[in-house]
Amino acid sequence: MKKAEIIKILQQTVPEQIDWVRQGRMLVKGIPEDQIKKPNDCDGNNFTDWYKSEGYKLVNIPQLEALNALSQENSKLYTALYYMTFDRRKKARSTLILAGEVEVPVEEIKFRQKKLNDLESNIKKMLQGVKAVENFVSQMDEMNFDSVWFA
Repeated sequence: MKKAEIIKILQQTVPEQIDWVRQGRMLVKGIPEDQIKKPNDCDGNNFTDWYKSEGYKLVNIPQLEALNALSQENSKLYTALYYMTFDRRKKARSTLILAGEVEVPVEEIKFRQKKLNDLESNIKKMLQGVKAVENFVSQMDEMNFDSVWFA
């Protein structure tokens, strides 16, 4: 894999991770389920897929392992927020308020907002890390780049 390919993967990660936040905010606002991406439909795990197949071989760029962990955590946070919102078992509760078009139990409003805040915080860390790795890779000359791969 060439430097340009890795930089492209890192650059593609940015909008994918931002989409997690956008979707999470829509969940907290109470957008109907048919207008929200299901966790398995989000693109935010493309980085993790790449890391598991090729990225882990870049042993001299240890930041990639931390980015992979953040990406997986972001996926878990969004998944928890999604299923917290659209869990059908909650329909029977009597203490519901309307947030947008989705009924949200009163006791869960703060918890859902905390999950969204955690997601946003992790995404910021992820984006900063992606930029740092992109800068690191950009500064390497092509000849030395081959030495970062696992032999």
